[in-house]
Order: sequence, then structure tokens, then C-alpha cells
Amino acid sequence: MLPTRFIAFAALVAVAAAQSLVVNNLCSIPVFLFTQTGSGQGSISNDITLAAGQTGFNMGISSNWDGAINVGTGCNSDGSSCTTGGPQWDGVTPFSRAEFNFFTVPGEVTYDISMIYGFNVGMEITSADTSCAQFACDLGSSTSCPVPGPGSNTCYSPCCSSAAACSGGALPASGGGCVDNAGPGPNSPYYYDNCPNAYAFPDNDGSGGYTPADFVDYTCDNTAITLTLCPGFSSDLSD
Repeated sequence: MLPTRFIAFAALVAVAAAQSLVVNNLCSIPVFLFTQTGSGQGSISNDITLAAGQTGFNMGISSNWDGAINVGTGCNSDGSSCTTGGPQWDGVTPFSRAEFNFFTVPGEVTYDISMIYGFNVGMEITSADTSCAQFACDLGSSTSCPVPGPGSNTCYSPCCSSAAACSGGALPASGGGCVDNAGPGPNSPYYYDNCPNAYAFPDNDGSGGYTPADFVDYTCDNTAITLTLCPGFSSDLSD
């Protein structure tokens, strides 16, 4: 039998390594979280409204979850009507998106911030291990957005040359809608110039030889992850 102190230490390590996805809403407005699951059979809380300033909300992910969190603003209780994001979550109105893969390699998580569907609230992804990349994109009160979205301080997808180009759902729910569903869109430069650690087009990571090949995704071996909304800054990290 192991001595009590070793049992306690083992339990402490298990807690420290526990997998989690916690959301903090530092925005001055309520937000609606709409989650999508890709591969795996992971469970996660869905259709969640977080009050302004609400922090520490645990999304309840399972060990094999792979998916995304889309953020809406000005939404009704079920997210069927929103000022930004929703109701189809296909780019008709802009929304920020955070993507996570806890599924491919057990004990690791790959994450990124995607602006492919546009911008409505800032995002930051961090791990309990601060040596892992801390990505953030927050356009804040920027007034230089080439295609401003509804509400205040929002911006349409870089894949749309105008609001009208996005109005028919230019971005299919299954993925991005830039050139060949891969390369840059007409307003991608605005995004990768202001948020170099967020996807500005589907292959912004260098896939398929498209440029720039930015540092936009990261795999961390600590799976205690926090998504903070409206962090107030954008990161500029190099790999």
C-alpha cells in the first residue's frame, strides 16, 4: 500500500492536470455561447448566456471533445435572434470563434482564435501552463474596420468585400468561405495586421502554401484552458 502522503500527492497531480474549459466574460454586455462539436463524442454545455462580468463558467467538456465556441451579442434566450452572431451562425452577421481539439492526442489540446466569420468580441486563450502560447485578438474600439458590422465595434468577415456579400450566408456553417475555402479574402490583411495570432483566412497557418503563414494555432500539454472574452489587447507572438 502506498503511504498516505504519496496518495495525496497523486491526487494533487491529477487535479492539477484535470482537463477543463472555463469561460470568463469581461465584456460590458451579456454574451451568448453557441458550441459546435466536430469529431469525438464529447459533451459540452451549449446555448449559454453569460452576464456581463461573469467569470469562471466551466463548459463541462469531456475528454475527447473537439469543437468551437461561437459568441453572439444582443441575443434572446435561445440564440435564435441576435445582433451579432446567430441565428444561423454562418456569417450573416459577424461573430468571433474559438476552436479547440482535445480529441486527437489524449492529454494535449490544440487551440486557435478564428476571425474568419468576423469579429464581435475580443478573445484570449490561455492554459494553466503559462509557457503555452497565450493567443489574444481584441479589435476593441477600432474604427478602421473595412466592413463595419451591426452594433458597435464589430467587423464583417475578411472573406466578404461588403456587408451585402455576407448577407446571404457567404460563409457556410461547415467552414470558411474565402478563396477556394482556403486562401485570403479581400479584407484578410486588416485582420492579420491587427491580430497576427488569429486566423484571417482558412489556411492562414501556411497550409497549401498560402501567405502569410502566421502563428495561429498551438498544441499545449496542459489541458486546463481558459477562454477570456474582451481581454482588452491583442497578442503578437512568433513561433
